[in-house]
Amino acid sequence: MDQKSSYHSPLHELRPLIYTLPVALLLLIFTLFETVSVANAIIITILTFISMIYLNRRYEEENAELRRKTILQEHESRDTRASQFLLTNIMENLTDPFLLLDSRKRILMANKSAINMLGSDILRKDISLFIRNPDVNNAIRKTIRTGTTQTVEYLHGNIVQRNMLVRLHALDIQGSEDNHENKRYVFLSIYDITLIKQAEQMRVDFVANASHELRTPLASILGFVETLQGPAKNDLQAQERFLRIMHDEASRMTRLVDDLLSLSKIEREAHIPPEGTVHLPTLINSVTETLAMRLKERNMTVKVSNPDNAAEITGDYDQLTQVVQNLLDNAIKYGHENTTVDVALKKHTSEFPIHEQSVSFSITNRGNGIPAEHIPRLMERFYRVDTARSRSLGGTGLGLAIVKHIIQRHKGHILFESEVNEYTRVTVTLPNKTN
Repeated sequence: MDQKSSYHSPLHELRPLIYTLPVALLLLIFTLFETVSVANAIIITILTFISMIYLNRRYEEENAELRRKTILQEHESRDTRASQFLLTNIMENLTDPFLLLDSRKRILMANKSAINMLGSDILRKDISLFIRNPDVNNAIRKTIRTGTTQTVEYLHGNIVQRNMLVRLHALDIQGSEDNHENKRYVFLSIYDITLIKQAEQMRVDFVANASHELRTPLASILGFVETLQGPAKNDLQAQERFLRIMHDEASRMTRLVDDLLSLSKIEREAHIPPEGTVHLPTLINSVTETLAMRLKERNMTVKVSNPDNAAEITGDYDQLTQVVQNLLDNAIKYGHENTTVDVALKKHTSEFPIHEQSVSFSITNRGNGIPAEHIPRLMERFYRVDTARSRSLGGTGLGLAIVKHIIQRHKGHILFESEVNEYTRVTVTLPNKTN
């Protein structure tokens, strides 16, 4: 209780005496007229004064208690309003849509995210006008009817569909003193689970593809082992041919496991910016020398041009070597024999939104090319334009996926261009400095 409310003026202290004075005057008049004796008048006056002191004290105590309760109620009211404002502010700024429905499925409240998702003119209207999904609407009706929590998944959007998860919670509010009937509301929250669904599907696809890629060479090796143990037990020519195939299949499995381990390591380091310095022309020449035998087998050459004298960038030398080696190896593998693979380095300067320098290198071969419908999917795991040819050439289907993750770590980008029966060009652009 504050000082103002606890302060008592002298008038409060004299209140019993003031209330007793009329009684004393009246008794004095009765005494003058000898209606009441002096002794009785004094006794009555004293008793009245004592009673007034008692009543005044009770009055002050009750008044103080009333003031205390009033102050507490004012504090509680302010705290309640502040809590309600804080809760409303939090709900309004949450990224997930939240709605409050009445028992007739009308939208009573919606936060900013819900309005952005469903439209600005949604209040006091039936939610089925905005979420046209029978499973969601059936779940809302069930929650209103039974009061049980419901969870439903549905697809939202027409052109680009998103996977959404809806949670429904019943809120029962007691009625007023006049109307004791409880009112039921439904709190509806919507979550975008598209990325989770995509990740789940990627894991399923990855396990299925990896299992398939390993199962095929294992089946081949087991088949040849059984043949060598049986019909070809004494056939030296068959043994030599089968052992060579078994070696190739075992090597293919080794490459697949190595690529899987490499991809896993790159994904773990995806959020760690590279800090080394890489001299691109030197790296490209080193990779070209590594692939010299492959080039000689197909009578192909590599021509490197660097008119802008592009040189150093910030990056991970080993990972960028892996990128160049994979792309250059693909250019040799899928290019026509007796042709030249062109490698061109260039400098770039971006004026907008900020002055930023970058370096690109493009690798172009002459070959069958890639049909346009395949280009968007080239960097998917285990995706192949020509499955049979890719496997026969020793491909694991993970090379370009590895390239994609390395370039993402370096904050660069990759572009594929191709014309069927003419050429295929892949361009990688990397910033001079990785922020």
